[in-house]
Amino acid sequence: MSVHVVIQPTAGYGAEVIEPLPGVRQLIAGNDEVGMTIQVPARIGGLSDSARFARSLAAAAGEFADWCDAQNRTRTFGDRPSGWAGLNHITEGD
Repeated sequence: MSVHVVIQPTAGYGAEVIEPLPGVRQLIAGNDEVGMTIQVPARIGGLSDSARFARSLAAAAGEFADWCDAQNRTRTFGDRPSGWAGLNHITEGD
């Protein structure tokens, strides 16, 4: 089963690590109304799998943030395609 979540952040969105119970930590992202939670699976290897996932998520998030910052400095409203037809497929290496 796959679940795909699309988040289009606005002011006030963020991410943090919380500890809802002693010794239990969760990575949360979003705001008070909507968000996602990443938990450690209760199985052998769950901690190492979660650490690997969190590191890859952090690296990808940093790359995405750098791209957003660069686009924000150079893009004008006229550069944005309208509708789904204007979307470009990203290929490996882009």
